[in-house]
Amino acid sequence: MQEPKIIVLSTGSELTSGRSQDTNSSWIANELFGIGFSVFKFVVLPDNPVVLKEEIGSLAKGSTKESPVLMVMTGGLGPTEDDYTLEIACELAGVATIESSVARQRIEAFYRLRGRNFEEAMQTSIRQISVPETSIVLNNKVGIAPGFILKLGENANLCCMPGVPGEMTEMFRDELSPWISKTFSARELHSGFRFIWWMSESLFQKEFISKEESIRNGSVVWGVAAKRGYIRVSFQSGDRSLVDSLLEKLDLVYGAKSTSDVFEELPKILTERKITVGTAESCTGGLIAKTFTDRAGSSVYFMGGVVSYDNSVKSGLLGVKQSTLDEFGAVSRETAKEMAEGALRTLNTDYTISVTGIAGPGGGTAQKKVGLVYFGIARKDGNTEIHEHYFPFPRVSFREYAAHTGLYLLYDLLKRKG
Repeated sequence: MQEPKIIVLSTGSELTSGRSQDTNSSWIANELFGIGFSVFKFVVLPDNPVVLKEEIGSLAKGSTKESPVLMVMTGGLGPTEDDYTLEIACELAGVATIESSVARQRIEAFYRLRGRNFEEAMQTSIRQISVPETSIVLNNKVGIAPGFILKLGENANLCCMPGVPGEMTEMFRDELSPWISKTFSARELHSGFRFIWWMSESLFQKEFISKEESIRNGSVVWGVAAKRGYIRVSFQSGDRSLVDSLLEKLDLVYGAKSTSDVFEELPKILTERKITVGTAESCTGGLIAKTFTDRAGSSVYFMGGVVSYDNSVKSGLLGVKQSTLDEFGAVSRETAKEMAEGALRTLNTDYTISVTGIAGPGGGTAQKKVGLVYFGIARKDGNTEIHEHYFPFPRVSFREYAAHTGLYLLYDLLKRKG
């Protein structure tokens, strides 16, 4: 069968009320892209049987032989009264429910291992092991409730999975993804991305995207996601040369500000070159060190950090001169330099990153406003680089901008050194 129009549906009143975020949809879209399929649209629905039936029914009726519809749905397969997915699916297909023998065995083992009365527990859990009688069962290897694939017409399929991410992801990869690849023909898609540092989405669209003919005529699909300190720009097309051309142009236009995934590439560089690093942080409170150590295996290159929030720690542990603090202040180029160089001595590393700034909301002056931040990148075999930035954002955002920028500055220096 030819490539389907894929609609990803997420159900749950906690999503439509804003109490929870829908992370399943973006994960599913990324997985589908990996096997050659693109999502047509996302739909988020409340736990309302009338709304569910109307929306799913309408999408199924819109399918044709030339444009088959594949609905990938998460949520609503639990045992409670507000879980309507199974009920609505059966009603739309005109079929009854049957028990999944595999799911029944799992739930029996689940309750017996916990010493609970099986028959009593089954009264409230029976819905979790039921599927439409004509469906293809998607086994749940993590939880209890199985998923299923149900035809809602000659050219429409509804694929339902649990909303719990841990259950859904395993089910998708092990059960649903192979079925989709076997059932539908995917077109070959090529993609690529770049991080553009200190760039806004709106400015990027104005100065780059609006000028690209391949994007205007639909030959390339593009996307942008705003992050703390950078935007992630992606391109997708059936023509690899168009994607490569746009990536090359990004590198030409933005130079060193256009990078690959710094958070993936920096650890590789440090490991391959056997470089050790450390940090001397003030306004970020250890966030750069945390970002380093979030990655497994970081002990190979990250030696440690000093959170020198108070001036007494800057002078006592890092050796920042009191005269420097008195004359230039804690937030200054001079202090950032001495912090970085002091960390080299204290931590005995090849490189260090220092950061000192005004996170706010208080502490700013006419000369040094909230958002001002200085970075020092020191190395044993050379000079110390000092960088000044200004991030006029709320405190949490400021700290993330600063932490990410510190990593970028080290990455950029190492790339320049080759």
